[in-house]
Amino acid sequence: MDWKIHVLYVGDIICPKGVSTFGLDTDLQINGPYLAFLLVSKSKKILVDTGMNSRFIIDGKAWAGLPAKGGEKFLLESLKKNDTQPEEIETVIYTHLHNDHAGNCHLFPNALHVFHYDEWTELQNPLPSMRIRKDFDPDVIPYLKKFRCLRVTGDTEFTEGIHLYHTPGHTIGGLTVGVNTSDGVYVIPGDIINIYQNLFPKMSSMVDITGKRHKITPAPEEYGPLGVPSAILYDHYAWYRSIWKIRGLLKSPKHLLPCHESAICGKTFPGDSIDLDIPE
Repeated sequence: MDWKIHVLYVGDIICPKGVSTFGLDTDLQINGPYLAFLLVSKSKKILVDTGMNSRFIIDGKAWAGLPAKGGEKFLLESLKKNDTQPEEIETVIYTHLHNDHAGNCHLFPNALHVFHYDEWTELQNPLPSMRIRKDFDPDVIPYLKKFRCLRVTGDTEFTEGIHLYHTPGHTIGGLTVGVNTSDGVYVIPGDIINIYQNLFPKMSSMVDITGKRHKITPAPEEYGPLGVPSAILYDHYAWYRSIWKIRGLLKSPKHLLPCHESAICGKTFPGDSIDLDIPE
């Protein structure tokens, strides 16, 4: 079965690029998106992630006092632009359960909610460092206890044309979603890969949510060939193993759909093109 992938804009945040690429361009402010993904095949509709709940944006600011926009109206508007009502979503797949990915689960009471078994454990028992950053939204717990849920382990074919791969590092139960399309498999990695430079370290430019292109620093040789980790990882060993796994899934760089990447925001795949500055 072939799927279409609609990349949904569900808000944005102005943030130092060094949060996404540890140690690089810490003084460069980038306006980047919160994203969700609508998967469509014939009459079937699946949503990957649900964005941030408006409770986590106070006076126009999100975590660390950074300027941000988001909330359920952004998700609902993006779904509407793609001719979709919440009740048409039969399944919600979560790359992980952080507040900017699971915050609007309440909009889909009749859907099947899919996440990793370990992620459910971490949501209910976060580390002190996770509590300090307020990574998780505890208000989603009663909803997910009440809703119909599937907690997966390991790698699995969820349904025809959609595979789930366990890729921990950013969280213990992170999932990468492989989506079969008429142009091969596209890979949605959650926050294991925030932006393209996480996997392609020698990039020298990137765009923000407005389309403005910024010069960025190619990673020095000390970072190695695999990629540039973000500043928000709780297990670096697991992150590098997950990066190896994701590299093995990719047909090409343009088949990767990072969850905070401006270059893909609002686009549909296959179909739309991406202007990437990735050295050969």
